[in-house]
Amino acid sequence: MSDEPQSTFTAREIVLELFPATPKRLIPAPRAYAVTAMDDGARVVRSACGSVLARLLPLPSAGPEATTLCCDLCGWSGPRRSLTVLRGEVAGSQGRRWRYLTACRDGDSCEARRLDDVALDRLLAEG
Repeated sequence: MSDEPQSTFTAREIVLELFPATPKRLIPAPRAYAVTAMDDGARVVRSACGSVLARLLPLPSAGPEATTLCCDLCGWSGPRRSLTVLRGEVAGSQGRRWRYLTACRDGDSCEARRLDDVALDRLLAEG
């Protein structure tokens, strides 16, 4: 075993180095946010410095379980039973306005597949 620290690489660095012909839309963008799944089904959106920007609360599932939905965060599609609808308070609304999004129930896998912050930028925008 070597005492030298192991190098780590971001998903973006790996794609750019090993697959240089990858279309730009498939190259992971640098992230300004991290989404953490909580035990109660909620998600917490944190900034790069770790401060909590939003808490997304799960809503009860309704409708046929076989209906196919698409995750707003990572783009994965699957049956309703594999996704959940979350709502987050619009910044500055004092709880009077909410934004909704569909997300994978498996929050860790969803976060690993997420390529950019576009959906989170829309969610966190004021008004």
